[in-house]
Order: sequence, then C-alpha cells, then structure tokens
Amino acid sequence: MKVAFINPRGYLRADPWMPLGAVQLATILASRYGVSFFDEEQFDVDERQVQDADVLCITGMSHQAEGVKSWVRRGLAWNKRVVVGGVHATLASEDFEGAIVVSGPGEEIIERVVEDSWDSPHYVSPPVQDLDAFPFPDRQRFGWSRYGERMGDVPAIRVIGARGCPFACKYCCNRKLTHGRLQLRKPEAIAQEISDAKRHLGIGAVVFAMSVFTVNRSWTEEMCAKLATLGVRWKATTRVDLVDQELLRLMKKSGCVALGFGVESGSDRILEILGKGTTTDQARHAFAWAKQEQLPTFAMFMTHVPGETTESLEATKQFAEELAPPLGSTFQRFSPLPGSEFYDELGKWGVVVNRRDDLGFGPVAFIPKDFEGG
Repeated sequence: MKVAFINPRGYLRADPWMPLGAVQLATILASRYGVSFFDEEQFDVDERQVQDADVLCITGMSHQAEGVKSWVRRGLAWNKRVVVGGVHATLASEDFEGAIVVSGPGEEIIERVVEDSWDSPHYVSPPVQDLDAFPFPDRQRFGWSRYGERMGDVPAIRVIGARGCPFACKYCCNRKLTHGRLQLRKPEAIAQEISDAKRHLGIGAVVFAMSVFTVNRSWTEEMCAKLATLGVRWKATTRVDLVDQELLRLMKKSGCVALGFGVESGSDRILEILGKGTTTDQARHAFAWAKQEQLPTFAMFMTHVPGETTESLEATKQFAEELAPPLGSTFQRFSPLPGSEFYDELGKWGVVVNRRDDLGFGPVAFIPKDFEGG
C-alpha cells in the first residue's frame, strides 16, 4: 500500500522547520507501508505524485483548515481513502465530511485507520500513555536536509519535549485538546534522539518544541544534566512565574543560548483577562535574573486581545522597552482559535471580521471595542 502524508499550506508561510508531529506519524506508517511525505507549507507539491498513493493522510492546525479541506476534496474526487487528523480535526471534526477523521493523538491508531478494513467515519483516540513508545521521527528519510534547520550558524533540529499544558490561558486551545493533561517525555529518550541526530545529521543545536520548558523542576534539572553532556546549544520557552535565578544559572551552564518568555502584555489588567496567571512584576524578576546570569532572553507579546485599550497597548510597548531582552521582543496580533475559552465569547469583547493580511493568520480576525473605529 502507498500512503501520501500531507501537511497543507496555511494562511501564512510557516517557519522553515520540519513539522515533527506529521513526520512522527509518517515514520510509524513507514514501518509497514510505502510513505511519501509532502510539506506544502514549505514546498510546492506535484499532485501527480499524490495521486499515485492509495491513501491520503492529511494533518493540520486551525490556520491550515482551508488547505486541509482542499486536499480532502481532491482525495475524494480521486476516489482515494482519505484520513484527516491533527489539531483542527480534533476541534472541528464536522468540517471533513467523506473522510475518516481522527480526533486526538494518532500514534497508536494511525496504522489501523489507513487499512481498508477501517470503516468508521470518526475515531476519538485516547491519550497516548507513553510518548517514548514510538520510533524517533525519521528526519533523514523525510527530507530534513531540504529545510536548512539552523540556530544561528549551527545545524539544528526541533525536539518535542512534552505534550499538553496544565495552564488555563483563555486564548489557547490546548486545554480542550489535552484536557489540562501534561505529558513529559523521558529526558534519557530525548537525549538519545539528540545524540542520534548529532551522529547522523551533524547537528549542534536543539530547539525544544514545548511551550513551558520549566513546568516541572526535577524534569528540567535532569534534562539540563543530559544536555550538558551532549554539548549542544539549545533554545526553549517558558513562563515568567516558573523560573528562579538558580534554575536559570543551571540552564545557562547546560548550553541554553536563548530562552523565550510568554509575557503577553505589559498590563496586569489584561493579563488577568487573559487568564495568564502571571504579573508584570514576575516578568521583571525573571528577566533581571536572566540578565544577571548572562542568559540571552527574548519576550513574546500578544496585542489587540479582548479587553485591550489604547492605554494597555501603549503599556505593553513601554514594558517591552523596559525589559529590553537582548534577543528582542515579538508582537503577535491576537487571532481567535477554535477550542479556546475566548472563541465562543468574543462578541462581548469586540467584533469578529473576515481576515485581512494585517489582522493575523486565522480565517477570522478580532478587533477589540476600543479599536473598532480603526
């Protein structure tokens, strides 16, 4: 059986990193079937190559929803077996009539759903019990060299460190996806994956694909010990309320060269509305500690969120200048995500409009009440 695994194009061109979730599933399938991997977010796809497959497996996040639907339509028109999974399929399974839809993680059931004997139109997959029970993503087989993954001038890979998040930020869909469950991979398994990539791919740097690297202190300390022995540079993100100076010192010594903090806003009122659970004072402490340890940091902010005013937006800009992280600050305009707590109550905070290029990446965009005139 031939399988075409497709990561569709989204509203914005993605950063040039291999999509690990899709590659992980393709790797599992490749142990039994002939699998071709097509990353339309990064490269043009020749439809003739896709049509040669017996089964189309399509995955995507909400910003890729239209791309997923387009490939579903084409696959059904070609009389192919079409399997859809990923974040958007989990949150909006009704969008893909005619396809076999997998809601939830796919690792344990992906081989079953591509078989002709599987006829259920919708399968809700239970949580994976052990994230390390599957083969590492076969980066080399599925085109890692095409991506040019680097951190600075050093060849790099992204590595998944965890799945899920225990926090309840109202703008995030993670809580609906994982029900607040956090699963951490074993540090020894991650270390082995990095070691293999050093040997086979020649990498010298790692980017952790997890939102909160310091969510579990003992795990973080063990992971830092492993990274120190591997001798790689690494980058991660976390929250300002989950670090102290001692932990930041340990991260610096183990090779961390970039630590990002999701600050979100320079207004404590906005942080409370967002359900972030952090304060601007906590952010000040986190960045000051990192500066003392000479650990390079960057800050991530979100603008035009529910409750945003011209005053809070100005406070955010000023706060970014005050923190002055050496690696800079990024500002992303809020875009409503299906599955987030905000998604169903946006009307009381502002107006939802058709997407414009200057209003974020989703199929819809949001304008807070204070900004409706402009």
